[in-house]
Amino acid sequence: MKKAECIKTKKLVALKILKPEELSKDFEKEARILAKLNHKHITNLIEVLYQVPYKKKNGEEIIRNVIVIELAGHGHFFNIIRASVTLNGHGLPEIVTRTFFKQMISALEYCHSNGVVHRDIKTENVLLDEEFNLKLADFGWATLIDHKKHSTLAGSEEYVSFSLVSNNEF
Repeated sequence: MKKAECIKTKKLVALKILKPEELSKDFEKEARILAKLNHKHITNLIEVLYQVPYKKKNGEEIIRNVIVIELAGHGHFFNIIRASVTLNGHGLPEIVTRTFFKQMISALEYCHSNGVVHRDIKTENVLLDEEFNLKLADFGWATLIDHKKHSTLAGSEEYVSFSLVSNNEF
């Protein structure tokens, strides 16, 4: 992820710049899923850019597909937990934890009600915006609820298999 400034709005945004070896169908799937979602506790899609020139630090210009999303300027949720432990000797206070938990549940309920399953919730994919509100991020492993069995290469080389069902089936 890269931080950038939108030329038109002067607003800071985040850029997910895809490597050429990343499958275009995965890029398309993530872009489609993000386009379905618009919630205050999700890093929302701003724009999808196809085959745009991108200048690397060394000045070399390359062509990439880019997903432009809201910037969550206060970084990973893990950093807040670590800061609390460092300053207080323990994790977050209960009242703060409840607030973040409610925000996460709100984001997940919204995703699920729109047929989206995130599949990669971890502290690195939970971010904080400028007002320290939680933002669920990185929908690269997300999928739509489709009643099919999904197998995903996860971790070292193990497959994780599961079936997704709608909220009505238990």
